[in-house]
Amino acid sequence: MDGFLATVLLITFIALLFAYIGIQKVPDGKTRIVERLGRRQKVLMPGIGVIIPFVDSINKTSDISTFVSGEKISLMDGKGNISMAEQRMDPPELTNLVCQDGSLVNVDSVAYFRVSDPMRIVYDVASFAESFRSLTETTLRQEVGKYDGDSIITSRERLSGNLRDVLQEASTAWGITVLRVEVESIEFDEEITKQLAAARTEELMRRAELVAAQQRADKEVLDAEADKKAEILRAEGTKEAAIRKAEGEKEAQILTAQAQFEEEKLIAEGKFLNASREQEGLAQGYAAIVAALSENPEGLVSLKALEAQEEVARAIGQSENTLIIPSEAAGLFGAVASVKKALETLNSSGERIRD
Repeated sequence: MDGFLATVLLITFIALLFAYIGIQKVPDGKTRIVERLGRRQKVLMPGIGVIIPFVDSINKTSDISTFVSGEKISLMDGKGNISMAEQRMDPPELTNLVCQDGSLVNVDSVAYFRVSDPMRIVYDVASFAESFRSLTETTLRQEVGKYDGDSIITSRERLSGNLRDVLQEASTAWGITVLRVEVESIEFDEEITKQLAAARTEELMRRAELVAAQQRADKEVLDAEADKKAEILRAEGTKEAAIRKAEGEKEAQILTAQAQFEEEKLIAEGKFLNASREQEGLAQGYAAIVAALSENPEGLVSLKALEAQEEVARAIGQSENTLIIPSEAAGLFGAVASVKKALETLNSSGERIRD
């Protein structure tokens, strides 16, 4: 029984030891590299992984690091966990980089990357941090040499993009992915900085003068347009006043003519009415005479006799001899004259009506 119990305890101990060594719990965002008999075997992803104790082992000694603010920071902890999170490579500022025109600039850049293949970054590149920094410096010198001193200041974004593309292409075999590269600052040396400041000041003054000249020109144009519009408005006002005056005079003439027409019309209507009434009276008188003559035909003979007597009387009146006529004969002569005048008026009225 003692031997059996010892065997069971030994087997249990070995099982627990295998479980303790063989079962690997990898934290989230980390990976571990398994080596079997000293050679790369596999990568344990986050979660529970299994290795063969005493045959497999976890790589805990590789140099995987980056530079942040000038300090070297390892990407692998003491348990062999390799960070898969986004990392930053912030090497020291590069000085005296030569531009295309010979200008010297100081460039400070930073790169952001992520480990995509842990085995490559551990086994395929020696001293990743130094290699990456050296690659960044070499690429940056080449890219800066493509610009002159004037254009490099305004080409920071394009310089960053070109640097990212070159770094990504060159570092793909290292098992990393370059996410982005940013150029934090581009500075010239002190002497060139003074020259650039003076040139910038001169340029700003020149632009200010151009702006002032443009403003004066714009003001002159605006004043000219304002004068033109004022002249146009005055001319239109004069034209409108003349048109309204002419229209007023025209309306006054029309009203005067209408008033004169109405006046003449009323006068003509009055004359016509008076003439009509006069003719109507004469017609009534003549009708009465005709009626009287129709009843007494001898009256016409008497009328002719009276006319003859009137001629006799007129002849006597024109004679140098004096003749006394009885009052009855004088009344008769007056009656004859009245009847004659009435007949003449009737005849002239008839002629006007026929006309």
